[in-house]
Amino acid sequence: MCGICGVVGREDRGLVETMSTCQTHRGPESVGIHSTMGVTLGNQRLRVIDVEGGDQPIYNEDGDVVVVYNGEIYNFRELRSALDAAGHDFTTDTDTEVLVHGYEEWGPDLFGRLNGMFAIALFDETEERLLLARDRAGIKPLYYAYVDGVLLFASEPKAILRSPDIRPAVDGDALSYFLQLRYSPSHTTLFEGIETLLPGTYIDVRKADGEWTTDTTRFWSLQDAIDDPPDDPVTAVQNALRNAVDRQLVSDVPIGFYLSGGLDTSSVVALASEISDDPIHTFCMGFEDQQWDERKSARVVADHFDTVHHEISMDQTFLRDFPQMIWHADEPKRNLYPYYVAKEMAEHVTVALGGLGADELFGGYAYRYDRLADIESLRATEVDARALTQTVGERAVRTQLRRGALEDDGDLENATVLGHLDDDARVYVLLNSTDVVGNEAFYETRAFGDALPANSPGDRISETWPPNADTSLRERALGWDFQVKLSDDFLLVEDRMSMAHSLESRVPFLDNELVALAFSLPLSQKFDTESGGPTVGKRVLREAMRDKLPESVFQKDKQGFTMPAYRFAKDELLDYAADILNNPHIAREGYVQQSYLDALIDRPPQRDLTPHYKLLWKLVGLEIWYQMYILDGAEGPKQLDAYYT
Repeated sequence: MCGICGVVGREDRGLVETMSTCQTHRGPESVGIHSTMGVTLGNQRLRVIDVEGGDQPIYNEDGDVVVVYNGEIYNFRELRSALDAAGHDFTTDTDTEVLVHGYEEWGPDLFGRLNGMFAIALFDETEERLLLARDRAGIKPLYYAYVDGVLLFASEPKAILRSPDIRPAVDGDALSYFLQLRYSPSHTTLFEGIETLLPGTYIDVRKADGEWTTDTTRFWSLQDAIDDPPDDPVTAVQNALRNAVDRQLVSDVPIGFYLSGGLDTSSVVALASEISDDPIHTFCMGFEDQQWDERKSARVVADHFDTVHHEISMDQTFLRDFPQMIWHADEPKRNLYPYYVAKEMAEHVTVALGGLGADELFGGYAYRYDRLADIESLRATEVDARALTQTVGERAVRTQLRRGALEDDGDLENATVLGHLDDDARVYVLLNSTDVVGNEAFYETRAFGDALPANSPGDRISETWPPNADTSLRERALGWDFQVKLSDDFLLVEDRMSMAHSLESRVPFLDNELVALAFSLPLSQKFDTESGGPTVGKRVLREAMRDKLPESVFQKDKQGFTMPAYRFAKDELLDYAADILNNPHIAREGYVQQSYLDALIDRPPQRDLTPHYKLLWKLVGLEIWYQMYILDGAEGPKQLDAYYT
């Protein structure tokens, strides 16, 4: 695992050294720079495979193809065998070297052959050609910016901001999306002029007539993965997951496992315990609030597989550490608490395997898909009845926003969904997460200031990933969960909070073989609607793991890795919000209404205000982020009280 960065359009070793140093946490064990022909590449390495011989940059036999990359290629041995047979000479045992020889053999088609997580920068000196590529699911990040004919790229935006040519500024559209969703979809970031390379995409940068030109190509899309389903889905899923875990156990350094006691992490631990002869180290973080504490469930699974189990208790220190988390995330996200479990894991291991991605592949959010099924039923009603339903929903929203109290806004989601009954992307956004309070009308009326556009994230999502008209609403939502929310929200958190502590985090459920299999399956293999009770998600995965896991796993209710928002607001958030949002820059600059902040802060805690507390949490983070990046020029985090206003 590494941090990469570079400059194309001028040789600038000094700037790349500064950019690399900014990402030392991603790879503290070695640094490498390559600078020639108007291109400078940098790498900070965390040594995982071929510890002694795999430092980057890595070159081909002639030294005219060079690569720096972040990630792991799990099928590198198979690729190496093919390249050996084709006559290529290898000088290391690292997975990185297959990239330079693979490019020589297959050109950009190499990227479609890779099974792994990666962000790659590869320069061909002979062709004066640079390729930037990102893995299919977007597990590893890659950001870029164009400034006066120069291309800058890095694993994290903060490294790009080290360039004196870039002045940190807010991207208003991206911030609007972020405050509504908790992430910004598509290629946008909160920084004006800095974009993220979309998953499954590469940028081809070539020099022609003295100028560098760029062309962007999708080398993989979700539609490429869809094939005919297997005759025996249960056995196929069990075998594919076992193969994925086996592939991702390759390492020359110690490995640990996230464990919540739920189906996803428990499945990975179960299969790893069958495959590996090494002791299995498992890690779980818990909360004082028993409703959200998973330590008891995790303990049952740990005992069942006789793991070396570690527990971390989450105390009231989140906001104290919030500036540090925001610095590593480069975003004021509220779901950064995996920072703590990653910190504990890094004390014992260098690599961590988890269960992220199973919900998106196999339909883990069953309660939300029940809602989507209800909407499909409403759409099937007579045209006049459907139009009346939408009119009622729209009227209820207008009435609530005009005269309703904040504590009654919990009904806005249902009413707004009815008002957008025929709009797939907007319905998806409204049901996307518990962070969403209503549509853009809510944010414009209640919360956003004049400087912030109240635009619709649904429009951006449907433009970037057009829905397949031949699929159901639930199937489209599953696709968007994988293509949008997974990479822009969950995987971003997974990468940044683990890399904050120089911990490599792997996601076996996002193995190429398993992704292709999962999206070939019909909904009936993902949702169990026949038991007479509530719909249960991940049906085929449950059946595949039935004989391998203790019964407690299957009795456990679905619970995301999350902090209890109301209790956090009552015990910690509101007190700090009173200091940080007293006269904040984000209100003075017109991004948020001061009256909205005061209405939440100046009253006793109320459980009915929980949706607003989630937005308030992000706004506290936004003020810290704004001071840290926009006012202080991305110089780094300070103590929490330095951000009081």
